[in-house]
Formats: sequence, structure tokens, C-alpha cells
Amino acid sequence: MRHDVRACDAKCQATWLYLEPIFSSEDIMAQMPEESRKFTIVDSYWRAIMMESVKDNNCLVVTDQPNMLNRLVEANNLLEEIQHGLNAYLEMKRLYFPRSVQCCSVVV
Repeated sequence: MRHDVRACDAKCQATWLYLEPIFSSEDIMAQMPEESRKFTIVDSYWRAIMMESVKDNNCLVVTDQPNMLNRLVEANNLLEEIQHGLNAYLEMKRLYFPRSVQCCSVVV
């Protein structure tokens, strides 16, 4: 169980770190409202988990947070949906502006 929590936590952290600066932009939030809504949910889960983790940095205590595994699994599922939406958005931009959009997709 703790191994599952740790694996989900690491995946969520890496993906959240990649997407957080993107979805901090008001412009992106306006252009991608569904993905922004999902990211807001993930962001609230992640911040709540981190707030509890700061209180006691003992791994055994941190991984015993109520519903932590369920929240991380849901967050990872939402992050995958967000990444698919972001990739589709970037692909659309590449098609409309093939020379001016110099973005690359990063798989986390």
C-alpha cells in the first residue's frame, strides 16, 4: 500500500510540476477551460496533501493520510486527461501556426 502511495505521489508530483506553470497563465485558463477546471481539482488535492505532509515528515505518517491513495489516483487520471487536452491544443496551434509555434510535448 505505501509503495502504491509513493509511486502515485511521485507521478503526480512530476506531472503537477510540469503543468502548474502552464495553468498559472490566465490566457491558457481562458483558452482551455475544461483542462483548467480539472487542474484546479488536482491542484487542490496536491496542496492539501502537501500541507498535511509538512506537519510530519515521517513517511509512515504521511502515507497514512485519509484517502491519500484514492486522491492521488484520481489526480493522476485527471492529469493524464489534462495532458491529452494540452497536446491536442498544441497540435491545433501547430497546424494553424506551423512556423511560429515552437512548442514541444514533454512526456512526464
